[in-house]
Amino acid sequence: MRIWHQSFTDLDVFSQYRDTLRDHGRQVMGADAEVVVHGLRPGTYPAGIAPMEVNSIAGLRMLNEQQVLEAAVAAQDAGYDAMAIGCFFDPALHQARSLVDIPVVSLTESCMLTACSLGRKFAVISITDFQKMLTEELAAAYGLAGRMAGVVAMSPAVSLFDLERADAVDSIRERFIASCQEALRLGAEVIIPGDGVLNEFLVRNRLLQVEGAVVLDALGVLFQHAAFLVRGRAAGVLDVSRRLLYAKPTAPMLAHARAFGGALRRSESDFSPTR
Repeated sequence: MRIWHQSFTDLDVFSQYRDTLRDHGRQVMGADAEVVVHGLRPGTYPAGIAPMEVNSIAGLRMLNEQQVLEAAVAAQDAGYDAMAIGCFFDPALHQARSLVDIPVVSLTESCMLTACSLGRKFAVISITDFQKMLTEELAAAYGLAGRMAGVVAMSPAVSLFDLERADAVDSIRERFIASCQEALRLGAEVIIPGDGVLNEFLVRNRLLQVEGAVVLDALGVLFQHAAFLVRGRAAGVLDVSRRLLYAKPTAPMLAHARAFGGALRRSESDFSPTR
């Protein structure tokens, strides 16, 4: 089984995150599946500006979401068994499911659904106020707001670049633990690290339990969720609905989209990392 992991960052820029993802995929999946990490196309983001800053602008985020759709089609064309979107914005999740037959999963939906089986209430720790807002909107959209104790934004906000810096580890650790303690006061029993780069920081620094509460390994959950759907589909016990939300385009529709403006014509080699 091969799982295409799709980050919403440029993995040529976030090398420590890229390497942790590769090791993490091997660790949590073992011989069950190969996780192959991909990011957005090299150069997607301006030099020195964090992806979170760019994707906090709705219009720019929409442009980057097209790359996720192109990656989904490329993943299916390349023979991958599933696609795992490693971003808590769940960018283009519904749209990708409408274009391909392989299972497509993403971090917020996968982690929230899993958390509902592990405790009565869950909380999400975000790294910025914008991320907090978007997570609250996603919980409502997924019908899970009633199971969510709250979203706690780390303070002061954390830059994705900070999560790569060795001299920021102690400060981020302290802010994360303080945020988890606030989540527990809100009634959470399960805590979701609400950012992929933050999650891998926690994996590297072994911070996956706080005061008896479960801190989900969000990327590990994502990979296992993808594998579960692959196995279920192969066994004939589940598949994605093609009514309403995930209705598929006809062949002429898809061919026209590819011909008009060159949409959905990327291949695996177009996506980062290049090394």
